[in-house]
Amino acid sequence: MRLFNSDRFTKPGKGVDKNAKPKPPFIRFFIVLWNKLSKLSGINFIYFLTCIIMIAIAGAAFAGVVALYDSFDTSVNVGQVISENPAARDIYYKAILFFVIFFTSIPVFSSGPFYAGFTFIIKSFYKEEPVFLWHDFITKTRSNLGLGLKVMIINLVCALIIMLNTAAYMVIANPSNPTYSGYFPWFVLFLIALVTIFLTVLLVMLNLFLYPMMVTFNVTLKQLYKNSFVLCMVKWLPSLGMILLDALLVAVPVIFLPTYNYIVFVALLVLYAAILPGFIGLINMFYVYPVFKKYMIDNAAADKNNRAHGGGEQEQLPDNKPSGGRFENGMWVE
Repeated sequence: MRLFNSDRFTKPGKGVDKNAKPKPPFIRFFIVLWNKLSKLSGINFIYFLTCIIMIAIAGAAFAGVVALYDSFDTSVNVGQVISENPAARDIYYKAILFFVIFFTSIPVFSSGPFYAGFTFIIKSFYKEEPVFLWHDFITKTRSNLGLGLKVMIINLVCALIIMLNTAAYMVIANPSNPTYSGYFPWFVLFLIALVTIFLTVLLVMLNLFLYPMMVTFNVTLKQLYKNSFVLCMVKWLPSLGMILLDALLVAVPVIFLPTYNYIVFVALLVLYAAILPGFIGLINMFYVYPVFKKYMIDNAAADKNNRAHGGGEQEQLPDNKPSGGRFENGMWVE
């Protein structure tokens, strides 16, 4: 029969054109998202399980700062307003949800080494490399244990200091507060507000680059923060745009859903556990990795070891150099 004698099953297919024009990043993002959706949900749920303690810490930190502000600002009883006014209570719950989801997805509050393993999986999705969720997650968590813990502690301390500074500023800047009103002139308050906003934005920007850089390059803690700071300054406007986009992705479900309804609250929790941090992480990786490619991977003078840290970019030896040496801070040392 012609059906079984046909060469349609043995004839080579069209294959992939090696000279094909690469797809635009916007199109490739949705292709990767569709192809990796189940694995993205899987690694997102793994991250959620490892981040429960940090989620609780972030929520407790926000509630504690609000309570601290309430204890020093005698012009209004915040606790009473929240308990008696349903609209104020709804705003308070939404603020906590936004704070927790946003700052654990960027992430200022994170589980350190576990987020490093999570970021490595996201980077593998971006590069369309094969990945084994549990094995690679555990492996990269272990290999980044020390550096991840240091970054986690530094971020946590900086975030708490900025939150306390914000609460103190709101107390002294409130003209209705009879205890502290008029102690500081307006230009001092303006400078304090400016510095606080700058430090907050800088901390969030740094975390766009810290963990992806940690799982891409073999860098020290000093190099990690120095390189991230330099990239923040060089790409401050696109980085600010990414932060605003991430904030919008978190704010839309939080603002437009009534959080006082427990069913909706559970739905938000399921959305967070199922996809949201992974989705935001993939978007950020499509922005961050091309920046690495331009300023670090393709830049021989960059402050890095050229040996990739589990990322797939292989160490390249300079021309006419013996193999008995190493890269150190972007320079070849015999």
